[in-house]
Amino acid sequence: MTDAELVYQYFGKILAKGGRNEPVDRLLAELAEYYRELEQVRALIREAEESSARGESGPLDVEDVIRRGRERLAADGITD
Repeated sequence: MTDAELVYQYFGKILAKGGRNEPVDRLLAELAEYYRELEQVRALIREAEESSARGESGPLDVEDVIRRGRERLAADGITD
């Protein structure tokens, strides 16, 4: 998706949700923050892909991911 398509999609969603009266400066600030976060995620993905290409990763163990997630939740007092 190009940046222009991303902007089009972002504002399309706002308009579809009834955000026609939102201040433009606020919407642009939110879009800028969204774009910064998107770039951070893209950088993390690139790092992970490069690490994997160097052979620094292994197969995904879904059961281990679930177990660790449950342990983290339990540490926060969330058991269900």
